[in-house]
Amino acid sequence: MSILFFKPIPRKAIWGNTLVKDYFGYEDFPSGIGQAWAFSAQEGASNICQSAPYEGKTLLELWNDHQELFGHPQENFPVIISLVGPQDDLSIQVHPDKRYAQKLGYPEGKNEAWYFIEAEENANIVYGHNAKDQADLCRYVEQDRWDELIRHLFVHKDDFVYLPAGLLHAMRKGVVAYEIQQATDITYRFYDYHRKDAQGNERELHLKQAIDCISYDRHLMENRIDPIVEKEENACQTVYISNDSFTVTKLEVYGPCSVKWDNYQLATVIRGNGKADGKEIKIGDNFLIPAKNEIALDGELTIMMTTK
Repeated sequence: MSILFFKPIPRKAIWGNTLVKDYFGYEDFPSGIGQAWAFSAQEGASNICQSAPYEGKTLLELWNDHQELFGHPQENFPVIISLVGPQDDLSIQVHPDKRYAQKLGYPEGKNEAWYFIEAEENANIVYGHNAKDQADLCRYVEQDRWDELIRHLFVHKDDFVYLPAGLLHAMRKGVVAYEIQQATDITYRFYDYHRKDAQGNERELHLKQAIDCISYDRHLMENRIDPIVEKEENACQTVYISNDSFTVTKLEVYGPCSVKWDNYQLATVIRGNGKADGKEIKIGDNFLIPAKNEIALDGELTIMMTTK
């Protein structure tokens, strides 16, 4: 079977505006959108298929009823893929690991990763902290010493950053990113710069839960990525990470080529345009490559792909 296109889902955020809409060409998006869910099988927020013979079906319905497309029966849909364009800094947050999430009734924790499609000069993210242990962390918080507590990591165009559960982190303005996260949609807000809404109220924090989840492992605060690059005729594949949570690959296409994967791929065009199995594809398009499927590609384009 050929590729199946899916409609992105706009997600409002106080740190969003029109960057996602403008950058990816989502003309029907309203303003105030911080991210688009390119692939989600969440109840009540699942992408709609735009291709025959499944037009009008949700990704969740296809996962439940058409596992011939995926090859992972008896599993939950593993990820949420987002296209993120912050026009203000996001709150500083942390996600639970598997052990903590299972206490709450979730099967998995929430590991995450970001590929930076664009990054302004001196762009950076929150990545870790300087506390030695929980008691030390609480002293920083009680004394309002946030600037001393928070670590930052400079990021550049085409950087890939892994964010394991337990890592204190935040995306900041000045970037456009492709985001991969495990589908356990739990986020604990740790700090929001004392920002206030129009009524003078600060956003709700989840300090107790966040502090319970934060890791003090210094190794988690080092972005150790060892990409595997494989060049083919008119194409280059870069596997950035492959673990129990997800496998993320960048496919660069320079002309006519044919590529096959045993596993399904959730594919998003992040640059350029071309064709896939004779169908026009362009930046912002999101499509499923079914399992054990060979596709013919042509054009000048970059595609990010995620699978498990």
